[in-house]
Amino acid sequence: MLSSRYATSFFCTSSLAQSGFSGMKIDIHKVEEFPYSIETLWKALTDPVALASWLMPNDFEPRVGKAFRLRGERMPGWRGWTDCVVLELEPPQRMVWSWLSTDRGPPTRVEFHLQAIDGGSRLTLTHTGDTNPIMLELFELGWNAKLQGLQTHLEGVKQQ
Repeated sequence: MLSSRYATSFFCTSSLAQSGFSGMKIDIHKVEEFPYSIETLWKALTDPVALASWLMPNDFEPRVGKAFRLRGERMPGWRGWTDCVVLELEPPQRMVWSWLSTDRGPPTRVEFHLQAIDGGSRLTLTHTGDTNPIMLELFELGWNAKLQGLQTHLEGVKQQ
């Protein structure tokens, strides 16, 4: 990776708590710069085999309206899968998913924005919406680890 910048903010949302969902606003914003072309980075985000190597096993297809599932190991606070839908797709620069990791509460929103830069490409990942405090912590830790996994995946692709 050329560089990384992370910012996370969150605050409690009382309207969700009143409805029985102990919600918090999530606003994760991560920026990574990679020494790879935007096309290489786009493929790592949109090819289901590549996506499985750094994010989670899936049945993803890069098509607006496609519902798909990301699968992993169940852990405290997470049921072991995330239901997603491709909401927006602008190859090779932008993709937006809905993201539902729990049995309660509304889906959150994940956006991948790619930009060609000198020497490579920049990925801006944002994850926003309402979630519970446990998922908020899992998202923050999880995206850090997953972005490191993306770097490892890309290094392997470059060596081929």
